[in-house]
Amino acid sequence: MAATDKAIAVISGDIVNSTQLNAEQFDRLLTRIKEIQTWMSTENTSNAHSIIRGDEFQSVVHDIENALRYTLLYRLGIKALGKTFDSRISFAIAAHADLRESVSESMGEAFVLSGRGLKSLKNHRLIFSSDRPELNAQFDLLFQYLDRQLTDLTARQCEVMLPMLQSHQDLSVSELAEQLGIATATVSKSLKASGWSLISALNQQFINQVAGFRNV
Repeated sequence: MAATDKAIAVISGDIVNSTQLNAEQFDRLLTRIKEIQTWMSTENTSNAHSIIRGDEFQSVVHDIENALRYTLLYRLGIKALGKTFDSRISFAIAAHADLRESVSESMGEAFVLSGRGLKSLKNHRLIFSSDRPELNAQFDLLFQYLDRQLTDLTARQCEVMLPMLQSHQDLSVSELAEQLGIATATVSKSLKASGWSLISALNQQFINQVAGFRNV
């Protein structure tokens, strides 16, 4: 067990209507979740993850400014698999945690807030909470709008946005089209319809606001 007073983020999620997926779809889902978790660990080797029963997942995030970005990767990565795929995700930021080798056995305020948020989701599929009232006040309504936007996205729109989230540099439309192997016009149309520019701006605002809490 490793106790920390620094702020961490915890992302908790489950799959919507997972019992309706067939074996092939379930395998694709598991592969995608593992890919996302592996990528998150390459971004920060301290990040840790778990998958429970195949339809629940959790991540402990130490680079907390990227918590929204990673949450978007989960949501978009899963939705990109097709119209039958989606997830409910609660992510939280808080200080003070007891981190164990197993993510599912770790404890702390961020775990409590994230788990409580996930249980509270009824008609929505995204929620954020923290031990910082100013963060909650600033982002609560914004994330409600974001949730609505993400829920309406098509699989193609999600697929187009994924490389943009994973890149540390802005990709041009032509570069993105070449990487995905689809027409430039299709990429341009998908990005505009998805509201990518606003989602990207919101992610940057979150990074700017949260970065200051990383070592507090």
